[in-house]
Amino acid sequence: MFPPLGGILRSIFVNYRRSDSAGEAGRLFDDLTSHFSPESVFMDVAGIEPGRDFRKAIDQSVATCTVVLAVIGQEWLDMRDSHGGRRLDDASDFVRIELASALRRDIPVVPVLVRGAKMPSAEQLPDDLKELAYRNAVELTHARWKSDVHVLLQALRPYLNVGDVSATVEHREDRERELGRPVEEASGEHRTGSRSDAAALKFEPQTMERIIKELAAFIGPISEVVIKRAAKRCSSVEELYEMAAREIETEADRAKFLRSCRN
Repeated sequence: MFPPLGGILRSIFVNYRRSDSAGEAGRLFDDLTSHFSPESVFMDVAGIEPGRDFRKAIDQSVATCTVVLAVIGQEWLDMRDSHGGRRLDDASDFVRIELASALRRDIPVVPVLVRGAKMPSAEQLPDDLKELAYRNAVELTHARWKSDVHVLLQALRPYLNVGDVSATVEHREDRERELGRPVEEASGEHRTGSRSDAAALKFEPQTMERIIKELAAFIGPISEVVIKRAAKRCSSVEELYEMAAREIETEADRAKFLRSCRN
């Protein structure tokens, strides 16, 4: 299901190629949703409305996520289309669009190697994916699946702002009884998205609202998620303007947006 553009921040986006690693991606999705809120994990871009630019739809979907997991199997790099061309070289390839969108936005991308796959080199990747070659990877093997997934879950903790991964969704009630209060009230446990809200506090609420409104005129309601994410990495309002402007497609519209913000 396509994530709502109005605003739930999806924490984890699972990027994979069905003909390469659908089984492993599905198994990983089940493990992720058993440890984190099911609503925080997103796997398939589907249900894009007829007539809508799928590139923009995918881009907006990726924008709502905190971290992207790129599941890479043995056929991932050299998978071919019906004409014999390499899929990764096709600018309209969904896998490429998703990863390029995340890399362009500085969203953390974690390569997840399955079926004995090796990390591709930068020379083997199209220009907009070359940065992927320099991201630390995690390997998942069938023989050590449980322990490998645990390593991955620990690696995701800094991005998700959660406590120890042993505090799973299934164990939440036990944890609440131990604490004597809801988990959500305990030291920020399972409060996905709280970092974004806290980081945004360094900017005046009126300023944030104005920038969100100005950006929405060009990219729609996804602007709220984009601005809250950008606010975490910006130290000044001017820097926030510039980062927000990158989300706008044309140079003329970017200039118009910046003029409106600075007036």
